[in-house]
Amino acid sequence: LKWPQDEIIIMGRSIGCGPATAIVAQNKVYGLILICPFLSVRELFREYIGRAADMVNERFPNSEHIQEVRSPLLVVHGKADSVVPWSHGRTLYELCRARKRLVAPDNMKHNSNLQNDPNFFVLPMLHFFGLPDYK
Repeated sequence: LKWPQDEIIIMGRSIGCGPATAIVAQNKVYGLILICPFLSVRELFREYIGRAADMVNERFPNSEHIQEVRSPLLVVHGKADSVVPWSHGRTLYELCRARKRLVAPDNMKHNSNLQNDPNFFVLPMLHFFGLPDYK
């Protein structure tokens, strides 16, 4: 696209957090937004199948890649998520060394509509990334 990287915000939701984190680990961009992220495919499977998860091929080691991210990070992960435990998002937030913000609404689920409540996503994004506020 030949677009300046310092004007790009990469966003991933759920499984999309894997490619998004991998891209930003290798490229400095304006920002990274992760919505309902997971530590790794193996760690997510471990929540469901225990030690058998060790047989799973690791495709998206987000907990490793996040440590290479130098772009500002916004993590949005609802505490009511029954697919990916919100502790995954909190841990990724803690592992990141860049400027960061964690938003963890109590009543947000894995597939909650982010536009229903502007406090879930829209307002934190506008404020964190210094985007124009449309009041």
